[in-house]
Parts: sequence; C-alpha cells; structure tokens
Amino acid sequence: MKRLTLVIALIAAAGCATYTAKMEGSRDLYYDGRYEEALRELHALTDEASGRDQYLLFLERGKVNLAAGLYDSAIVDLQAAENRFLEIEGTSSVADWVTSALVNPTMGEFQPEPHEKILINTYLMLAYWLKGDREGAFVERNRTVVRLEQYLDGFEGENLEKFDVPFARYLVALLYEAQGRTDDARIEYDAIERLNAAAVPEEINPHLTEIALFTEVGRAPVKVSTEIRGYLQHEGGALLGFFTMPDGTPFHYATGVPGSFSLDNTGVLFTFAFPRYVRQERVVETCVMVIDNMEAGKAIPLDSIEETALESFEKRLGMILIKAALRTALKVGAQTKLKEKGGLVVDILGKALSAVDRADTRSWQTLPAEVRLFRMEVEPGTHDVYVKYFAAGGSCLGVSRPVTIEVEEGGKGIVYLPGPA
Repeated sequence: MKRLTLVIALIAAAGCATYTAKMEGSRDLYYDGRYEEALRELHALTDEASGRDQYLLFLERGKVNLAAGLYDSAIVDLQAAENRFLEIEGTSSVADWVTSALVNPTMGEFQPEPHEKILINTYLMLAYWLKGDREGAFVERNRTVVRLEQYLDGFEGENLEKFDVPFARYLVALLYEAQGRTDDARIEYDAIERLNAAAVPEEINPHLTEIALFTEVGRAPVKVSTEIRGYLQHEGGALLGFFTMPDGTPFHYATGVPGSFSLDNTGVLFTFAFPRYVRQERVVETCVMVIDNMEAGKAIPLDSIEETALESFEKRLGMILIKAALRTALKVGAQTKLKEKGGLVVDILGKALSAVDRADTRSWQTLPAEVRLFRMEVEPGTHDVYVKYFAAGGSCLGVSRPVTIEVEEGGKGIVYLPGPA
C-alpha cells in the first residue's frame, strides 16, 4: 500500500506546472511596468510555495519591490533570500543530491548561480542608497566586494570575463567615490576596464556633482523543459542505446561489454526532461536619458546579464546530463532487471519514475537581459529624470517612470530605472 501511495504521489507531481509557467503572469506584469499587479500575483505565489521555491520567489518579489520604489520591502525580501542561500551554501546532503538526481531535479531547494548571489547584494546596495540609508549602502557595498572575491576567486582571463559582474563593480566604485575613497574606486574601475573599457569614466573625481543612471533592457532568458526520447537495451552484458539531442542530432552510446545492437531484443523506450535556456525577444535598441525635460544622451551597455546566465548554465551542463543519465539508468533497471525481483510493483514504479521526470526550470526571472549606464556632470540641486526607450527603427516604445532626485554639491546622484512603465 505504501508503495502504491508513493507511485500515486510521483505521478501527481508530474502534473505540476514548471516554475517558468507559474511565473509567466507576474513576469509579464513586471516587464510591462505594472508593479502593483505583479506584486499581488507574487504574494499569492509565495504564500502557496513549498520551501524549495519560497526563497527564489522572495528574490522575484524583492526585485519588483525595488522597481516599485518600495525599498524597505525590497530589503526584507532580498535579505531573507540571501540569508537562506548562505545557510544552505555547500551544505546539501548526499540524500538531497540523490533525490534530485534520481527522482526529480526540482525536489531540491533552489540555489542561485554565483553571479545571481552577487546581484542580490547589488540590488540591496541600491535599495539602501535609494531609501536614503547611506551607511546601510556602504555596509552592503563592503559585503558585495567580499562576494565578488568569494565567487570569482580562481577565475582569470576569458573565464573571469564570462562570470564577472560589471554592474556590481560599477555601483561599488560609485559608493567608494561618494565616500572620497578614490584608490578603492580605481581598483573597481580597473577591473571593469578589462571587461568593458567604454563604461569606465575618463577621470575619478569624488568632488564632481554627477548623476549616474542605471537602466535595464530586455528580459532575462528563461529555462524551459525539453523532452528527450531514446532507447536502451541490455545485450551481452552491455548497455546500448541512443537518444536524440535537443538540436535533433542522434547520439549513440554503449557501456560494458560490447554487443550487437538489435531492436529485436528486449529494451526500454525512455524519456527524460532536459532544461534549456531560451533567450527572450529584445525590442529596445536605444535608451535616451532625459534630464530636466532635455535629452542628455544615450545610455551605454554596462553588463550583459543574459550572457553570464547562459555561460553559467553551460558550465553546469555536464552535471545536469549526468543526473539525467542516472535517472534514465534507474528507470531502465526498474523496468527490466528489477522486474524479475520486484514484480508488478517495481515495473509500475519504473513507469512512474519515467512519468515524473521533470526539468528544473527555476531561475531568477525578473532579472534583465542587460544593464545600461549613463553618467554626466550636473549642477547641484533638484533634477527630474526619466528614460525614453526606442526600437531599432527609431520608434519610441515608451518611457520609464519619472524620478526627482536631489544632488548635493560634490555628490553622486544614483538613479535606477528598470524599464518602460
């Protein structure tokens, strides 16, 4: 009876929507600038979420709160998520690994990629600064520096370029400038220069009165589940098989003692779910900063978060495939070798495991594809700022929400605008 209950539970789990599907509504509302509606949906998702996904949803909600100007709420959500990720960092048990590898990848608790962990601190820096808590922003800046060293230690050359986070470094440098710590700011700008020389200011002058605008363009790529079908067969002590890769390429393999491959012999047809990243359509070509009702200039590319996400996924692809192969081997064993020992129940269990196989499509989906930067010297005082967004053909796609900012003499006015409202 207990075994039957397990089978029923596994099959029921297979019908659950993927994380990407669950996030579709709130994600669309967020990118449309409808923050209040997006937050209502995220509140509902968070209330219903299991512990496996809850802190990822805190990241999503924290990001939307930041865009909506609800800085205290953003800090609460982002800090809760960060604290949990630090608790579980490097502490996953063998049992957790086996469960996620052999039964269902989504059964383990979500853990963000290194660049996403750095971005948590980056958005916390922004939240503290924009709410007017300078000391809190400086503390978060120091923690961001630690995260950059922690997660990028050992990378150099091309690998460092792939996984570094210029957005984080630039904000760190700005906050060093705001404190008059020119040497520390120069270290971060030197690191950015190796990645994106055009983004580095011509001079570092903490006494200049300036506005630095960060705006986000495009949607982060999302993970979707792709079903891969194949065939496995035991023959002469060997395990022979083939499957078709997502791009349509056939892949044949054999393990153990070689034998002749024949579809006439007993084998197992199998499927496994495979996650893949899908780039989202990019419609914004140009971002023009408007200050005090005058077009001041175009924002320049600072950080391609999309490319970093794709590189991080590519780096983990081998482990994802290993886990998928283990799940496949378990299903083959359950449906063939173990059938003789366990009878009908084991055969049903093997088919249930085949049915329940799901790809892990969890990722931080309210991140942008790209962060752009505009920086200019201004007169001290109050300034009205917003951004116009243009398509490749020159048509205006919309404008950001307007922001009024007070910049003191010799101060650094930081503006964050996530996209057209």
